[in-house]
Amino acid sequence: MRTSADAEQYTGLILLSGVDKPGITASLFEVLSPFSITIVDIEQVVIKDRLILTVLITLNPAHEDAIAADLETAAASLDVDIASLFSYADKSMLNIKTNLVRISLSSVKLLPKAIEELAEVIHQNGANIESVTRLASNPLTTIEFVISGAKKDALSHALTPIASSNGAEITVQ
Repeated sequence: MRTSADAEQYTGLILLSGVDKPGITASLFEVLSPFSITIVDIEQVVIKDRLILTVLITLNPAHEDAIAADLETAAASLDVDIASLFSYADKSMLNIKTNLVRISLSSVKLLPKAIEELAEVIHQNGANIESVTRLASNPLTTIEFVISGAKKDALSHALTPIASSNGAEITVQ
């Protein structure tokens, strides 16, 4: 018999944002280190000196209050905002995603319309954008989209018109 403990895991989603400076990431993980937690996912980006760092952890629900209090103290000392959300999640949602497709969009002048159309094709193909990262900015701006739930060939075919209508180059791998 399957119990809810078999199907669910207690998680914490931590979102840190603020002006970037050296040592913020190290300080956040120093706060988390004393606790019996596991890092499930992490993403960090800095755009124009603004840092956004998200971390998904699994933890013992009894440690939620202590972790939240330590995060609040860390936010004040680092002069950043830290939000957290603790909840039970289906363990299947925490699995490492496989069969990811990577789409690179490159253009001398990248316009919102190109990203809108690309995102719509991804949506129409039943896929989901997992992450977006700038790979290059001069002389071409290149953005990489990591996609789950997509069929590479169908996406490649559907994205071809977007590249030509937006003066962009799109590669799917």
